[in-house]
Amino acid sequence: MKMLKRCKKGCAWVLALLILLPLLVVPQAYGANGIEVGRVCTITFKLDGQYPELDNLPIPVKLYQVASVATDGSYTALDAFKGLDFSKANSEATAQMWSEMAQQASKMVTADTPAAAQIQIQKAEGQEHATGRAEGLSTGMYLVIAESVQSEQYVYDFIPYLVALPNNYYATTGDDTWVYDVDTELKPEQQEQFGSLIIDKTLTSYNATLAGAEFVFQVEAIKDGKKVYSNVHTLSFDGTGTKSLQIDRLPAGAQVTVTEVYSGASYQVTTSPKQTVTIIADGQDGSPVRVSFENEYDDHPNGGNSILNHFKYNNGAWDVEQLKDSTSE
Repeated sequence: MKMLKRCKKGCAWVLALLILLPLLVVPQAYGANGIEVGRVCTITFKLDGQYPELDNLPIPVKLYQVASVATDGSYTALDAFKGLDFSKANSEATAQMWSEMAQQASKMVTADTPAAAQIQIQKAEGQEHATGRAEGLSTGMYLVIAESVQSEQYVYDFIPYLVALPNNYYATTGDDTWVYDVDTELKPEQQEQFGSLIIDKTLTSYNATLAGAEFVFQVEAIKDGKKVYSNVHTLSFDGTGTKSLQIDRLPAGAQVTVTEVYSGASYQVTTSPKQTVTIIADGQDGSPVRVSFENEYDDHPNGGNSILNHFKYNNGAWDVEQLKDSTSE
């Protein structure tokens, strides 16, 4: 028993380090008494509230048993996960080792691999955060794989991780009792989504003697009170018709204002010169968003044109290219 106590204390710094990771990894730890391998276990999943909108998105989770556990706390990989090496599941285990083992285990999962449990984490009425509970689990080591979920503006990914049943919290509480009903938090990673804006420009009448007509647009995007995009674009015409300019990788949810700041020396805008739209993520209904402007010849042959300077950093110096049309960028 004294030997087991020393092992637990030696594992304490490992457990403390693992708690700091963006995933929950539970290494082997020895309790005061042997594991009751016949006990039925549960895992309750929670969210930490870091991303409030995630509480309103159902998150599918699958659990795969990758190893059985003996009374003394040693693990044996199951047939579908024979490549996993639990020989170092002791005080020498590091956070990196558990992370790599979880990644290795996740690559072994195929469409035919049976899941020990499938649940959905979601917020119930009266709850502050979303939760989910997997019940009727045997003792052993489990791989947790939560599916990515998508909101209007973000994608949330979850790193696969390993969790032991039962667990032992000696490193953080000083209590070496085996815990068969385990709580764990999913640690999401938020990835911003992007969308596109299309500027449609129609010229309904044209004076060929003026040799071209250029139209300049100021594009400003604001998200969460911050300017996330600002640029000037131009479209050039040599006759009537419609031309389009697409701007990609604008943050989903951004409010984009497009202003026609130059309508050619002899042309007038017949639509609103300023239009605002909200960017919708690529692949979602309504994407890409569009704004449309229309101009006509105003019977005043004033002449004149516009030039857009396009700057490109090349070998330690800035090259300047003059463009009349942003579609050539």
